[in-house]
Amino acid sequence: MSNWLNVGQTGYYYRREFFMGKIKLGIADDNRELVSMLEDHFSEEDEMEVVGTAYNGNDCLTMVQEQQPDILILDIIMPHIDGLAVLEKLRNASLDKTPKVIMLTAFGHESVTKKAVELGATYYMLKLLT
Repeated sequence: MSNWLNVGQTGYYYRREFFMGKIKLGIADDNRELVSMLEDHFSEEDEMEVVGTAYNGNDCLTMVQEQQPDILILDIIMPHIDGLAVLEKLRNASLDKTPKVIMLTAFGHESVTKKAVELGATYYMLKLLT
């Protein structure tokens, strides 16, 4: 397993050669408390660095263009433009590097999951609501 990197102990692995140095992570969710919690968690990972956060879809697009994260954790339901629209805009953008996208959302409808994957989401994870 030495050639594989566990992304924040989530159970998702990427080949190490996909990344040069630390993995750059972007987080986009309108829940500021969740963003802060994820930022704190991933900042403890030696091989990862949170390079940007956003609380709405427009700011997410700007963050991705400016910070060029390797991985983007993206919520579906956000103000201004939703996560699906973000995926669509990323797909059509002229970026040097498009991030791998992990959808993290409380919205688990099958048609939305399918659409997210069609638009380029690598993984789709449901948030646990307590």
